[in-house]
Amino acid sequence: MNKDNQLDALLAGSSKTMEPARDLWPQIEARLDVPAAKKTAHWRSVAIASLLLLGVFVGKSYLSTPQIESTSPLLMTMASIQAQHQQQVAQLQTQARQVNWQTSALGAPLEQGIEQLRAAAKEIYRTLQLNPTDKQLWQLWLWTQEREIELIKQGQRLPVKQTTKGNTV
Repeated sequence: MNKDNQLDALLAGSSKTMEPARDLWPQIEARLDVPAAKKTAHWRSVAIASLLLLGVFVGKSYLSTPQIESTSPLLMTMASIQAQHQQQVAQLQTQARQVNWQTSALGAPLEQGIEQLRAAAKEIYRTLQLNPTDKQLWQLWLWTQEREIELIKQGQRLPVKQTTKGNTV
């Protein structure tokens, strides 16, 4: 019980109230007299700043919407290039018929390559219509078209099967 007596003696010697090292009441009283408008001034400025940011984002998205209209000349250019390419391919195919170009076993891989290029060009064209400002897609699309024409020309240089019937003079 010796420890209990020491504890009781310490408790009896301590003060019954706790006091701060300095007087805090003048600071508390000064805060109580501040008008409510000053207390909410911080939140008001935060609200105004967030509204301005929201306005900037909405304005930016509204202004970026006409980008679709500005890309319509690109879409028209794409359609024009597509039409010119189809015209070139049709012209090359008519030339092949005029010289009696017949498919042979040598031409089968070329024909398969041409079909694969056409399918790839169609997919690239669809993707390019969605994003006409993508330079790499443009380059890839134009490359597939050039390569298709090159393969058609290579196919026309292949040996032609000669099937002559009758007498040769």
